[in-house]
Amino acid sequence: MHVFLTGERGIGKSTVVRAAARLTGRPCYGFCTRFETEDRHASALYLVPPDYNETPDPSFQAAIWQNGSLIPVDGCFDRLGVRLLKEGQRHPEGIILMDECGHVERKEMMFRQEIAACLNGKIPVLGVLRLGQEWHDPIRRHPAVRVLTVSRENRNELPQMVADLLMGGQT
Repeated sequence: MHVFLTGERGIGKSTVVRAAARLTGRPCYGFCTRFETEDRHASALYLVPPDYNETPDPSFQAAIWQNGSLIPVDGCFDRLGVRLLKEGQRHPEGIILMDECGHVERKEMMFRQEIAACLNGKIPVLGVLRLGQEWHDPIRRHPAVRVLTVSRENRNELPQMVADLLMGGQT
């Protein structure tokens, strides 16, 4: 079972993902996206491994702000994202995190193919899907994927539910 969370921006999707991953007790591989600073509109977006706590290396830069829009750095997801997902597939004891699948990577076809490879594998995937992205349709329709919507009402209960689903429960 693979689980993806969706919901409004700022509702706590990534917080639920981190809590659920901790509850499984399994090591995490894959990727997280994060901004360099708290001021998202003055910061580049970086693609980093889940346990990466250092200042991001410039080679991890996935998108930059240009004329008020977040513009992808050509090939970052196809280069680094694919590498991080392939690394996760080499660790059957782990979980593959995909936090977050957004809009800047929608044209990165090798990255999208690697996501599909992960979903067709046996290692649990835990991810976040940004709302309103058509390129997520194959993820949503995948027979091994369950998509849950995070809300203020359910976000405190979701970590345990998600962890149970990832570990083989039928919640």
